[in-house]
Amino acid sequence: MASPAVNRRAVLSMILAGGGAAALAACGPPNAGSPPATGGPITLTDQRGKTLTFDKPVIRVVTIPMPSASLLVAVDQGADHLAAMHNASWVAMRDGTMGQMFPAVLEIPHDIATDDFTPNVESIRALNPDVVVQWSDSRLTEPLENAGLKVIGLTNTGQQQDVDAWAALFATMLGKPDRAVQMKARSDGKLKAIQALAATRAAGSSILYINRFTGGLKVAGTGSYNDFYIKLVGGSNPATGPHGVAGKGMVGVDVEQVLSWDPEVILLGNFDNALPKDVYSDPVLASTSAARNKRVYKVPLGGYRWDPPGQESPLMWQWLLDISFPVPSSSLRATIPEYYGFLYGRTPTPAEIDTMLWLDANGGSANYQQFHGA
Repeated sequence: MASPAVNRRAVLSMILAGGGAAALAACGPPNAGSPPATGGPITLTDQRGKTLTFDKPVIRVVTIPMPSASLLVAVDQGADHLAAMHNASWVAMRDGTMGQMFPAVLEIPHDIATDDFTPNVESIRALNPDVVVQWSDSRLTEPLENAGLKVIGLTNTGQQQDVDAWAALFATMLGKPDRAVQMKARSDGKLKAIQALAATRAAGSSILYINRFTGGLKVAGTGSYNDFYIKLVGGSNPATGPHGVAGKGMVGVDVEQVLSWDPEVILLGNFDNALPKDVYSDPVLASTSAARNKRVYKVPLGGYRWDPPGQESPLMWQWLLDISFPVPSSSLRATIPEYYGFLYGRTPTPAEIDTMLWLDANGGSANYQQFHGA
């Protein structure tokens, strides 16, 4: 196991030294598969601080936290080791591109936990998993462990560092430790590129992310990942400005609050079914600058939702930068196939990219033609 440690140190030292391109080159060609799984035993420490040991790389994995199923597929470059997942993970796969790239995932059990992540222990035991991935809350992990199941506990700060940590755990348990190093190098390199590009631009737009539109408005407040990427591309988030909301994460607001902010851009998340047309036709919100100027956009849905941190976040950053500073023709369409090749070993078709970017739903919004194919 000495070689992976050397590789990790080498890649991370190059990143810290500013050699992002060299680090990516050291990881091999973009479409290279992850290296063959190494033999066991494997020992890892999860985010609870609990140490787990496996005799060999895991074969059957049940995932309960919503982002973990698609991240496992990305780390593994396939879905062969995914034994079951949360229903919300399955819905994202059904509605996004994951189910098109890997149709078999739609046949995987997805009734193994409630909406609040409480596990159905008997259903999970019947699947005979090598490990269950679960949130670290003892109320969620102890029923599984009391049933004799091995559990990897994850914590969630809502930031990109979570993705790096989870990918490292998954890569280790699969016997592919270098895969997480490759993924982090790619993400870090793209982050630096976006930061450098955004630094050359004038102040960006006022951008409001709406997590829930139907059944009561919820917006991204302080500490949210959405606030991070709005500011990453040079935008401002009125919900965290001088007249922002109290509280962290997703915060409920009334429509009058949104009117007072008068955002220039509105982003609609993938946690409900709202589309730009719903804002444009809303008798109140239609008066906002974003609606009047047709700058309301549904956030893309690819291998997973692009709203929260994930393995496709670098694509989200590029998309949002081009939303904020429109160009005649975005390079995003050319970037997606290459990045998907790296993540999943699959290249989406032009039609799948159209679906991913909500080309029809966003087609009536300003400057969205920059994402059209040739």
